Amino acid sequence: KILVIFLLFFIYFALSLSLESTNAIGLYLVISLGLFFWGVIEWKLFINRRNAESRRRLEEQLAEIPHTQSLISNNLLNVMLIDDVGNFLYILQRDSIEEDFSINPISFSKVLEVGLVEEGEVINLYPRKGLLGSTLLHDQAEMEEDVDEEDEEDDDVESIEALCLRIVVDDLINPILEYPFIADDQSFEIDSEEYTEVNALCNEWYQKICIIIKRYEHTNVAVRLWQ
Repeated sequence: KILVIFLLFFIYFALSLSLESTNAIGLYLVISLGLFFWGVIEWKLFINRRNAESRRRLEEQLAEIPHTQSLISNNLLNVMLIDDVGNFLYILQRDSIEEDFSINPISFSKVLEVGLVEEGEVINLYPRKGLLGSTLLHDQAEMEEDVDEEDEEDDDVESIEALCLRIVVDDLINPILEYPFIADDQSFEIDSEEYTEVNALCNEWYQKICIIIKRYEHTNVAVRLWQ
């Protein structure tokens, strides 16, 4: 249907360019513009229906994973689940909605550190007590050593293009997990309502993971060898 509408748009628009009568040209232009806007509306409705169906299927998949709290990204590519009964944190990620999720189940007791990272800089950090140093600050220091000094004009940040939570877990194979809140070519003005909402949501989940870490602060944990 949408293809037919846009095909008719091109036909009427092409005909308007070949006519000599001013009245006929005006009529065909009005018709072609009407078809164009109709096609745009139909396309948006199609996208909304597809997204609603994708979200419904995703929620059916998540229903099979025990959890008490959930966070789903707008693009449906990232999910974070908290199972406060079984004491598990799940991070699910995929590259497209057609692919299956890679699932990282993490026992609460293995969550060692959480950082709120904005534009590559650790803004807030909460490590479990008793750990020597910080993996996230250690990584950030190494990154800063490799980056050349930027112009002073770059110090005035007007928009944010990257905001995420980084979680350090007791796993030598995959010790640092990341959940993005702003990514994939997104950009929000720092004084915009959209950024305020996203930042508040990120801080909310940062606090949730801080609470998880606090529950196990008196548990003995080996020094992180991957530093």
